[in-house]
Amino acid sequence: MKYFIITGTSRGLGEAMAFKLISPEHHLICISRTKNDDLIAASSHLDYYEYDLQNVNQIEALMEQVFQKIDLTDADGVYLINNAAIISPFSRIEQANSQDLMDNLHINLLAPIVLTSSFIRLTQHLPLEKRILNISSASAKQLLPGMSAYSAAKAGLDAFSSCVGLEQGADSAAVKIVSVYPGMVDTSLQEQARNTSNEALATPDIFKMVKDRGMLISPNTTADKLIGLLLGHSFHQGTVVEDLLL
Repeated sequence: MKYFIITGTSRGLGEAMAFKLISPEHHLICISRTKNDDLIAASSHLDYYEYDLQNVNQIEALMEQVFQKIDLTDADGVYLINNAAIISPFSRIEQANSQDLMDNLHINLLAPIVLTSSFIRLTQHLPLEKRILNISSASAKQLLPGMSAYSAAKAGLDAFSSCVGLEQGADSAAVKIVSVYPGMVDTSLQEQARNTSNEALATPDIFKMVKDRGMLISPNTTADKLIGLLLGHSFHQGTVVEDLLL
């Protein structure tokens, strides 16, 4: 049995990946602020945790509960997909309030860091395949006004993934970790960016143009690519995969 821990499964890319991974040979453990009843109804091999990743102080306790759902005597692989993300505050930095900034960095950066730390601690002794896929963004490099917090968090996630990869090394017992840019996916984050009303920013118009020109990729198509990366032979320790389509 392969066990998959996935965050942000209430909608969008996380939901698409979860549906793609449903199989008699797979057990899913989903984490999001609100439960996805369609996912719960779709598989008997699924546990769901309704949890807000802004509460970073309780993530270690959450992961202890998660691993109680994993039968390590029957597991041949354990995988963590850090997918949950928020784009707000979508504004010039001086217009953002401190709570929105903390929420952004908690969910986009600190939560994946703590989840990764707990995952490695709880699996490092296990003689099975262990992989972590961090869903990053090209916004880490392709900078746009109004997205300073989001871009900083994703750049941090890339650096974190590469550093943990160095720590883990190439030993057969190592936890492998990769950060990936999924491309321009037609999700609620894109919709939020398009619909943001801020006369001081031209960035929403860029997102509208991308949508109008049909440049967005469907969550289902992207999910197939991400799962192929996670379970395939191109999952190289500590790398940042900038072009998922290659």
